[in-house]
Amino acid sequence: MFSMLRLMDRYIGKQIAASTVFGVIVLSVLLVMGNLFKELRPLLVEEHASPALVLRFIFSVLPFSLIYTIPWGFLVAVLLVFGRLSAENELVSMRMAGLSLLRVAMPVYTIAALLCGLCLWLNISMAPKAKDEMKFVLYEAVKANPNAMLNPGVVQTRFQDQKIFVEGRQGNVLQGMHLYALDQENETGFPKASIYAREAKLKIIEESKQIRLHLTDAYMEVRSPSGKRELAFIGEQEPLLFDFAADRKKKQKASIMTNAQIRQALAEPSDMDDSKRYGFHNEIHRRYAFSMACLALSMVAVPLGIQARRRETSTGLAISILVGLCYFLFFMVADSFEKKPGNTALLLYWLPNVTCLALGIMLFIKARRK
Repeated sequence: MFSMLRLMDRYIGKQIAASTVFGVIVLSVLLVMGNLFKELRPLLVEEHASPALVLRFIFSVLPFSLIYTIPWGFLVAVLLVFGRLSAENELVSMRMAGLSLLRVAMPVYTIAALLCGLCLWLNISMAPKAKDEMKFVLYEAVKANPNAMLNPGVVQTRFQDQKIFVEGRQGNVLQGMHLYALDQENETGFPKASIYAREAKLKIIEESKQIRLHLTDAYMEVRSPSGKRELAFIGEQEPLLFDFAADRKKKQKASIMTNAQIRQALAEPSDMDDSKRYGFHNEIHRRYAFSMACLALSMVAVPLGIQARRRETSTGLAISILVGLCYFLFFMVADSFEKKPGNTALLLYWLPNVTCLALGIMLFIKARRK
């Protein structure tokens, strides 16, 4: 009996593991390629991106991508494998041998626990470091061909707290430069100041790792607290687009800080405002809750896979997409409460896991009665 159980565990475990690896690879390639073309598309089109730069960018995006693709790939794998086992009556044979559904699903939960550990490591350490590293990769990309990152006719949002629009380009000279400094403090999304320049050139300062714009015949429009707008001629100016070195040194964003760095920032005496403090606390809970995705999703994936046994594989994929979207939607909603007082964000971060657990138990009971 014991040898039969070990054989069954290996049989199911190998199928789940192989399907998960395949799903994660496919999803990761799609997500990484999407980010690659989003951030480096101008350089790729004009063939100015070196293979080393592209590989460095891919490795900086991959850890962040994996925290999403591992749970989703695992969800798809469990639904498809158990759907097939049920469709081919293999589950019926196992149950006739005296095995409960819970025992049959033990390899799934074992793999889920291991993947949760991997996701936890990625969430609290590797993904924040990778996000931070990606900024320097983008700096190298801009340095390789500055003008390619500011294509005419396209609103550029890659520079922090600023939007840029260029009307045209002649050689290295950008014509009709519109620069908008966003009001991040009030989170209105409207520019607090805007600059228009007849001509502009990108200026890379290697020593300080800064990107500046050299503006010619520039005008500035400023919005006062009362909403009144004032226009002034400022001639030649060199506004700062991004200070990569200073941004890394400040480490003010929780998304690019490891859990150890967040806890250190919270422990040290500082003038940190309440919204940022709430954001730091909730970011820690977000990472722990999101790391449990594989275990939570497996609770509903096993019984759902069994119930889809008489349908085609496309049904399993459709169910996985629906369940995955609902799960990740909770986290998107919770993110909007991250910096607000109270425990709303904390509860919303853990709610998907609790919901999956409760729903999984109900579906398991229903599946056992059939």
